[in-house]
Amino acid sequence: MKDIFSDIYDKVLSFFTSQNDDTKVVAKSRLKTVLMQDRVGFSERAMQMLKDDMIDSISRYLEIDVDSFDLSIDATENATILNLSIPVLRPKTDEEIDEALSIQEKAKIEKTEEIVGELKELVKEKAQELAGQMAESENVENKIDTDENSSDDIETSEKEDNKEESKEQEKTEKNIKKNK
Repeated sequence: MKDIFSDIYDKVLSFFTSQNDDTKVVAKSRLKTVLMQDRVGFSERAMQMLKDDMIDSISRYLEIDVDSFDLSIDATENATILNLSIPVLRPKTDEEIDEALSIQEKAKIEKTEEIVGELKELVKEKAQELAGQMAESENVENKIDTDENSSDDIETSEKEDNKEESKEQEKTEKNIKKNK
């Protein structure tokens, strides 16, 4: 399997034969990295995120040369190997480590407070939205009740009118009977 990748690598590299040696070495190195990442299934973005996380973690305890930090993944037939080259300038003192951890903890607390604040705002907005919906619902119910009451009032008024008409009719009939 390794021979296949070497052959492919050599063929692709042959297209760049007119370039100078430094460019050729850089291109060869990049191509090797791309081929290894494809073979292992690790994306360039994931590699960069892993590198950044390692730098952050190691930097809490050691002062390192970040520019010379090197991370690579190699694949053999039996295993995948993570290679790190970390130039250490000096170990940090306990006070420096405690300070770095304290700063990290404060950043976590600030981020948590920020998230809690955003959540409170969302809850407040949703509560106001629900209150508005409930108020609208109550208005509709009140309007229905008012309409029903109005309809009841109309019916009552009509019944009263009908009673008055019947009374008048009865009086008229009584008057007619008396006159006869």
